[in-house]
Amino acid sequence: MKTEATSLLATFSLGGALFALDAAAVQEVVRLATVTPVRHGPAEVAGVINLRGRIVTLLDTGLLLGLPAATRDGESRVFIVEDRGEYLGLLVDRVGEVIEIEPGSGEALPLNIPPALGRFFGGICRSGGRVIARLNTTELLTKELPT
Repeated sequence: MKTEATSLLATFSLGGALFALDAAAVQEVVRLATVTPVRHGPAEVAGVINLRGRIVTLLDTGLLLGLPAATRDGESRVFIVEDRGEYLGLLVDRVGEVIEIEPGSGEALPLNIPPALGRFFGGICRSGGRVIARLNTTELLTKELPT
């Protein structure tokens, strides 16, 4: 009999809320280094960073989700993810812990989440008395940015 495996989620805070990404989608987490602005780029593109000789586009996760911009301080971190053969960085306020979620423990999004934003979420889950919004990385990274 085949049983579903647990999921690992990498948590982070953004604008005072707790979010999570599928840990398997995260290549690594790095400190925020020097950011080179991209002139005339959309607001969601915070710039580019040099990651061991590789140029990585840095996206402001807060702005992608319609929230205030992510903070840029000593606690800020960048989740490095790969999308269609390109490395992208997701800027967040603070990194949390990796948590294990049992299959079927997720819940649907609240009905008050606008459909335009709802596609970026894979539901919510609870861990240690906290409510965590689980992001759909694929949808988040295919968001149409204004030009």
